[in-house]
Amino acid sequence: MVNHETEVEAESMEKAIRKGLEELGLQSKDEMEWEVVYEGEEGAKLRVKRKISEPQSVKMVEEEINTFLGKLGTSGKVEVESERDRLYINIKTQDMDGLLIGKSGRNLESLQHLLSRIIHNKDNSIDLTIDVAGYRKKKEHTLRVRARAFAEEVKRSGREFIFEPLPPSLRRTVHLAVSDIEGVRTYTIGETDIKKVVISPAKKKK
Repeated sequence: MVNHETEVEAESMEKAIRKGLEELGLQSKDEMEWEVVYEGEEGAKLRVKRKISEPQSVKMVEEEINTFLGKLGTSGKVEVESERDRLYINIKTQDMDGLLIGKSGRNLESLQHLLSRIIHNKDNSIDLTIDVAGYRKKKEHTLRVRARAFAEEVKRSGREFIFEPLPPSLRRTVHLAVSDIEGVRTYTIGETDIKKVVISPAKKKK
């Protein structure tokens, strides 16, 4: 059974919705969220996902994370917010925020992976973003502002700009931030999980 976001195509919007329900193993449209990728004469393509069930899911997430923090020998506040098709979880501990974030957010990426696995063992229909003391949200905001500013500079100068090494989730932030800016493109360089995003002038069409 598919539980996470997936894309479906069909001859019409109605058929695409039915196909999405089948892919996710659902019975009702009320259980599914969808985003239209395109709809036209050639058919329809949707990005579909199960809806998050609240408040049961929120309570379970809070309990699992508090249990995890207890095993680390600390406690704290777990704030849960719904963001479209995801849960944003911000953890504030009494004494371990810096350790959980780590250098350049590397420990936070590991925490994201670990807590996602723990939560998915209970309910793998939940997608979540893990943050600590708002670090990720502030970092993403800063990266979006920088990315758009550097994209304009790349367009003006014709020279590439290379970001510092970033984990996957923050690289995605940069890619998305400039995806709607004409005249530039992005690509990734590096061999490890912590790669660099390059903003480059777009290749001219022949």
